[in-house]
Amino acid sequence: MKNHKAGLVTLLAMAVLAICLSFAVARLFNIERDLRSEDTHTNLWMISQSQFEAVLMAESLARYAGGETGTQLEQTPEFRLAILISRISVLLEGPQAEVINKVDLLGDLKTAYLQLTLAEKMVDSNMSAEEARRLRGQVRELGYTLQAAANEVMLLNRTEASAKREMYMQVVLESFAFLTGIVISAAFLLLRLFRGIQEANRAKELLQQEQELSNLVINNVSNQGIVMFDENQECLLWNPGMEGVLNVKPDMAVGRLMQELDPLFAKEDVVRSFRLAIEGTSSVFEDEATDADGQQRCLEINCFPVSMAHRKLGIAFMRDVTEQWLARKQAERQNFDLEIKILQRTAALRQAERRLIAAIESASEGFAAFDWTGKLLFANEQIWAAAPVAFWCREEMSLPVFLRCFAMCEGADQRLLVAQPPFDEIEIDLLIKKDVWARLSITKADGATIFVRLTDISGYKQVANALQSALDRERETTDAYRNFVSMVSHQFRTPLAILDSSAQRILRRGPNLTPDELSNRIQKIRNAGTRLTRLVESVLNAAKLDAGRIELNPEPCELVYLIMDICERQSELNSHADIRFDVPELPVKVYCDSMLIEQVVLNLLTNAVKYSGENPVVEIKVWTEGARAFCSVRDWGIGIPADELPKIFDRFYRARTASGIAGTGIGLNFAQRIMHLHGGDIQVESYEAGGSLFTFDLPLSNADQAQQAA
Repeated sequence: MKNHKAGLVTLLAMAVLAICLSFAVARLFNIERDLRSEDTHTNLWMISQSQFEAVLMAESLARYAGGETGTQLEQTPEFRLAILISRISVLLEGPQAEVINKVDLLGDLKTAYLQLTLAEKMVDSNMSAEEARRLRGQVRELGYTLQAAANEVMLLNRTEASAKREMYMQVVLESFAFLTGIVISAAFLLLRLFRGIQEANRAKELLQQEQELSNLVINNVSNQGIVMFDENQECLLWNPGMEGVLNVKPDMAVGRLMQELDPLFAKEDVVRSFRLAIEGTSSVFEDEATDADGQQRCLEINCFPVSMAHRKLGIAFMRDVTEQWLARKQAERQNFDLEIKILQRTAALRQAERRLIAAIESASEGFAAFDWTGKLLFANEQIWAAAPVAFWCREEMSLPVFLRCFAMCEGADQRLLVAQPPFDEIEIDLLIKKDVWARLSITKADGATIFVRLTDISGYKQVANALQSALDRERETTDAYRNFVSMVSHQFRTPLAILDSSAQRILRRGPNLTPDELSNRIQKIRNAGTRLTRLVESVLNAAKLDAGRIELNPEPCELVYLIMDICERQSELNSHADIRFDVPELPVKVYCDSMLIEQVVLNLLTNAVKYSGENPVVEIKVWTEGARAFCSVRDWGIGIPADELPKIFDRFYRARTASGIAGTGIGLNFAQRIMHLHGGDIQVESYEAGGSLFTFDLPLSNADQAQQAA
């Protein structure tokens, strides 16, 4: 009883010492953590930075509303809005949000953040001056809110600083009390230590006596084997019972490694249990094996840690439990049939449940279930990953809130905003983010459960849009071919009528025709034949391009000579045309297919003459820039309306100003495609009743000429 009281007093002193130390360290850690916590000045700085960005945003919107356009990216409303949103988002997260919440302004900042986020699309899409002024008013209100937040945070800082000073004084007083307890407890423990040393010496003598007694008991236990080992798994004790278990005598075992005595001690489970016993952990397990005669055997092995003479040792008790093990196996086999029946009955239900959950979780569609009040029952990852839900519904997820998240998406209607129990069934297509469409479906299963499906239909929308575009193009092509057939039939009919009338005139009058009249009729026949030839060539060239049968054979060519040769031939056919030249004196060698480029120049030249009235004036200019040569053909004819310039190179298209003038609408398309084969292009500038300017470019044939031109 006396020893128990002394032990209790010692434990009490140690407990007092530990408690004093713990409380002292805890209070010091609290002070240190409080000192490491984020200072309110940092929060004030962040709020002031946000207020400054609001001022800059308001100034940018004021300049924008006044018609000023900044030359730098930092002056644009888009840039300033992105910076302001990032500043506000920092205030809505982490310790800043906690501070803002303490001054009851977190809701105002969230509302302002939502308004700014919704205004991003308006700012990016060239907002009007009125919208800019309205947005500036919202930004100024945000600035006033941030100013109020800064004032409240400053007052909060003063209050918290006063509380901290009082707390620090209390900690100092508590520390003195704890130190006093530590000193008293330590002194008492030192006294107990000296007494303990004396008692330890007496206990050592008793231990030797107990060890001699334990050796006597161990050596006389015959129903189980006992083995003791050190940290190197060297055998220190091997009682006679181990000889009956493993057939190894004590004088052959002591002093040797356990693995050398029997293969049992080399097994992984046995080695691990021995190691755990050395480390201070007990373990119990059974080892099942088959001996050399084919008989099954089971040993029960109990491993315990032993501390002796400041050494960490292990002791294992082994006994043969083969009979009990076989009986247990027989009982397990008898119970197995009963258990398997229960498992079979529950397996089907569990498998069906797992399949259903796995199907919902792995489905590409989003799936969620709500009860009749709108409370969330289940939602798979696809629902949580949807853009509106991931941004707005992480904290609260009810059916009305869920539907309102999608109310701001393109395609939404009023039903998503007013949804309340009892909910109506809805099916609607929404653009939840750029190029991502989803179909939101709400159905009632049994009157009490509401299912929501979110299906990605972006591919369907893309295919539908592509199909609609293809149908529109096919309709335009059909209309163009129909117009082309009508126009070509009319164009063919006109020269054929001229041929027929001239031939009939010659047949009727015959010898009565004068030489001049006969020559005039023959010339009309020739002109009509030439016109038919050109019509046929235009159609054939277009067909060849479509079939890919026009081959490109580029070679060095003198561009000025080629153009002047074409102009001389056209001057003979159109003597009334005034063709002027502005070409360099030095030769301009280009790398092209001269036959195809001749078709381009001839088409542009004949168009300039044809659409310039009775006295056409055409100016042809050739020059070089860098490694390319340029050629332009200018006229002062009827011109092309500005709204028809983007379509002028479409096949079969003719401007409305060309009405009544012969043509197929193939020539410019053919010329443009020839230039594309050469890696170039044809540019056009035209004004209605002000003439047209067509320009094309070709690569120079050598680097020396390119450097000379530069």
